[in-house]
Amino acid sequence: MRTYKVNRTETPKVPSKESIEKYKDFSALSHEYDKMVKRPKVPLYRDKKMFLVLLLIALVAILLSQMGDEESAEQDQDEPTSTEQVGD
Repeated sequence: MRTYKVNRTETPKVPSKESIEKYKDFSALSHEYDKMVKRPKVPLYRDKKMFLVLLLIALVAILLSQMGDEESAEQDQDEPTSTEQVGD
């Protein structure tokens, strides 16, 4: 078990009047807290890096879709029709 010692000989540290007044303005204090803790919410059209990443992903998806369509069209042309009868 820990033992704690309370030092009662020193005078307690009290903040100055200026620092007390600084923290009495709750709206400014809340704004500073939000600014430090919360991430900034920047829209995607203003965040250049994220916009470019999303644009690149969209272009790759479109390219892959077109390549898949071309491959399926080629396979349809190469396959023989199933109406022919084989070996009579």
